[in-house]
Amino acid sequence: MYVQKLLNYLNPPYVVLLGDVGTGKSTLLEKLTEQRGKSSQANESFTRSSEVFWAPDGRLIVADTPGSNALKDTLEHNVQIAGALNYRPVSRIFIVVKAETRIDSVVDNVRKYADRFLELPMDVVGVLVTHMDIVDWTEKDFAPRIEHDLGIDSVVFSSMTTNRETLQNNILKTCTERHDLTVDDANFFKLFKIHNHHRKILKSTSDEVKRFSDKKRAFDEERKAFSGKDLVDLVFEFQAYMTDEIVEAQKRMSKTNNFTFEGDGAANEAGHIANMVNQLRMVLYDIRTECLGYQSEHGVSELRKCPHCGIIWTKVEGCEGATTCGNRPSNVNDVRDPAYAELGTFLFRWRDDGRLSITKFSRKTVKSQRSSRPQFGCGKSINWKEMATVAVPSEFSETVKVGTSDIKVLPPTATNFQKELSGKIDAVGRNLKLSERPSQSYQS
Repeated sequence: MYVQKLLNYLNPPYVVLLGDVGTGKSTLLEKLTEQRGKSSQANESFTRSSEVFWAPDGRLIVADTPGSNALKDTLEHNVQIAGALNYRPVSRIFIVVKAETRIDSVVDNVRKYADRFLELPMDVVGVLVTHMDIVDWTEKDFAPRIEHDLGIDSVVFSSMTTNRETLQNNILKTCTERHDLTVDDANFFKLFKIHNHHRKILKSTSDEVKRFSDKKRAFDEERKAFSGKDLVDLVFEFQAYMTDEIVEAQKRMSKTNNFTFEGDGAANEAGHIANMVNQLRMVLYDIRTECLGYQSEHGVSELRKCPHCGIIWTKVEGCEGATTCGNRPSNVNDVRDPAYAELGTFLFRWRDDGRLSITKFSRKTVKSQRSSRPQFGCGKSINWKEMATVAVPSEFSETVKVGTSDIKVLPPTATNFQKELSGKIDAVGRNLKLSERPSQSYQS
């Protein structure tokens, strides 16, 4: 216990307060840090830039950020939030929401932020509910709902009567880890929404999303004509095709709306493109999830150790009986199924009536011949069934997780804008200044 307290003293937890205008972030900051003049009753965001402050006892560092949904200067406000997330390892991002009469409304307010952070570590996001003195429901009513609906199990509550020490202690209880987060020009628009509500642009966004979803539905119908390994090959090729289609959708939308990603409108244009791509990524995620099912963990589901030399192996072909340490498979196994020797290739054609036509037009070899690389292993006799099992390292399961992080949110024509955005985010981090730690002796 003493060692942990000492470590927390030397490297105190850092939390970032994030949320809409008017939820009470700056009021929380005043309570936690005893700063004054940070909050406002204005309808627009009073906080213009991110700031970092010590708690009076030096056990916590808090970042206050502008409202993410500010009506004015939306890009600048969210760049400020990005800089705060990059400033130092984050123990907790608190989505600050105001208590409302209906719990469902509060959950929905949390969801619109939580859904953006799916690619961040699961345990970095928490919820801080303010104004608990104005509602009839209790902490016991809300906490199970937010965990059940959104999978968030770290919730802190605050009301007018909550004192600083109680609030800080409740926050510190959730700060068990530290995460090095990086928000840059590549993932900024996956986390923040900054586009306006221009009807024409939103209509073209809706058209592209519908077009993409319709292709997925048409594929689901036409695939019924295929089975076995042809179906597997088909699913893999379709996900590659749909990945390319996202790039084509970016081009079409940019052309339709005359996007140049230059000048004062560049941020709004980038925000609209990102809004579209983020919706397409959700459809692509479903397709890739199915592909993952065919990968069977890349053939690595069980590992065993040689009793003679200790080298760890996986079995990709053959029986579970006698063999030799280092005995190679006859061919390099295909990533989906070692029994497959060829990959079918398909042509997708979209008819005028909107239906999909799939034609298999060739096959290509996907297996390599036996490798001539140097032999590994001791060569002694082993029996697979009798060898000691070894737990599959987490790194293996990480390689087969479904993701769409490879999808670029913005097209190449936005390169100059992305460079400017990167410079702005870096500048915020450089400008954040933390005062000297409060002069208070460490208590064991």
